[in-house]
Amino acid sequence: MKAVISVRRSVIRSAIAAVVLFVAGCATQPKPVALDLKIINGRIIDGTGAPWYRGDVGVRGDTIVSIGDLSRVNATSTIDAHDNVVSPGFIDLLGQSQGSVFQDPHLEAKVRQGVTTEVTGEGHSPGPLNQKQIDAANPMNRPKWHTLGEWFSVLEKNGTAINFALFVGADNPREMVIGTVNRAPTADEMREMERIVDQAMREGAIGLSTSLIYLPAMFSTTEEIINLAKVAAQYGGVYFSHIRDEGDHIDTALDEAFRIGREAKIPVNIWHLKVGGRANWGRMPHVIERINAARAEGLDVAANVYPYAASSTSLSTLVPDWSLEGGYSELKKRLADPAQRVRIAEALKAQYAKRGAKGIYITRIGAPALAQYEKHFVEDIATMMNLPPEEAMMRLFAETNGSPGVIFFSMNEDDVQTALKQPLVSIGSDSGAPPPIARATAAGSHPRAYGTFPRVMGHYVRDEHLFTLEEAVRKATSQAADRTNLIDRGVLRPGMKADVVVFDANSIRDVSTYEDPHHFSEGVLDVIVNGVPVLRDGAMTSALPGHVLRGRGYVK
Repeated sequence: MKAVISVRRSVIRSAIAAVVLFVAGCATQPKPVALDLKIINGRIIDGTGAPWYRGDVGVRGDTIVSIGDLSRVNATSTIDAHDNVVSPGFIDLLGQSQGSVFQDPHLEAKVRQGVTTEVTGEGHSPGPLNQKQIDAANPMNRPKWHTLGEWFSVLEKNGTAINFALFVGADNPREMVIGTVNRAPTADEMREMERIVDQAMREGAIGLSTSLIYLPAMFSTTEEIINLAKVAAQYGGVYFSHIRDEGDHIDTALDEAFRIGREAKIPVNIWHLKVGGRANWGRMPHVIERINAARAEGLDVAANVYPYAASSTSLSTLVPDWSLEGGYSELKKRLADPAQRVRIAEALKAQYAKRGAKGIYITRIGAPALAQYEKHFVEDIATMMNLPPEEAMMRLFAETNGSPGVIFFSMNEDDVQTALKQPLVSIGSDSGAPPPIARATAAGSHPRAYGTFPRVMGHYVRDEHLFTLEEAVRKATSQAADRTNLIDRGVLRPGMKADVVVFDANSIRDVSTYEDPHHFSEGVLDVIVNGVPVLRDGAMTSALPGHVLRGRGYVK
């Protein structure tokens, strides 16, 4: 014990000596070595949850090198924060911009929210892929890579305004090895799937992810996921999941997520935590109790949410799992069979009844002949078609080559706030940044694509007083970084990477709405990524300084 105390005292003495030398140096050198960038006159919220304080932030290269009174330090470039908040860049814990970044590398919708890093790969990642998957892709967007590592290289070559960290999706090895059929892998197939995950982890994946309501993951067994998660755990990875049910059977879905974490010995994060369906409203306190109980038993489990009471996904999530086996084209064939059509219609009728009127809003259909039905609720579409709601939905399926997009108004605001205010809950938009063409054509979208982080910092802090601004920033920065092992981001501190946001706490707000989603948020003034401004005084720059943030298992 004396030896430990002695070491601690030695460290303290060394730190004090360093401070003395620094102060002495400042006193004797009127013009210290210049900074590349200096942010002055800010109210610093450092991302730890600690109270704000006044100070300046000094950056050299891509790294924060000093914080405090830097009035005597020269800098090549200076940003005057004018008493606005200076915080770490926000980390979107579920982004979905892995496709749109190639259409618009500036990702303006994210930058104007203050996002400097996006974590993505929900169940399905852009790599690895086999040749069959590549050949089946849309020729306009056909992948130019096979592995996740190759995708990273393509992104680095193309450039990006923000950083990206990716999971390897459990969908990828299953589809590569088994396809979209409903069966468990053989022993040999399991070994091949594990090999695929192993390679992705060595190429830089930060962990394994699942999205268990979608094809082909809906056919994955718990044991299969545990085996893949064990591989990720060997490389210090984490496990993030869109759990198997977010409504009537959420307890069973939580049990599965906890079991995977326990048996694979891997940290667990539940994506976009929610309780859907009117019959389940008010159950969020119970869900939080379940998570806290698991944590009390020693399981490292947490969650993230988006700050809206409506979700966005595919309309095909309403059909029974069996009807999607083999893919969307097989669903269309089953709709043409009278006996199977009756079963699908019954399931859709039950789903519509569960959500009620104004519960299912069609945002995108993707078939010009059906464009008149976009941006309408299902019951309105049914009236236009002179059909019952379930028949109207089946017509949409039958006449499209891919599932229509939908917004489900299936959550309760009290449940959203209950989840959001939990200390263990972080923020994720669950949306990519819409490219300029989406704004030009007014394509269907969810307001979370533009407003997630300003809504938290503005509406829920300033209007609802759900938590302090310091706590809101912590959720969006250091806590998100901790969940994904991004050890050099999420806190304003010398030695950390210079991902920084300057925003006006009095005016930051989301503008986008469900009816009119394509509006940038307001109040974010400056965004710096790896020491380079990508938003300056409210105007986008041409810089693309984003990096690929690879996981612990990365082998160069």
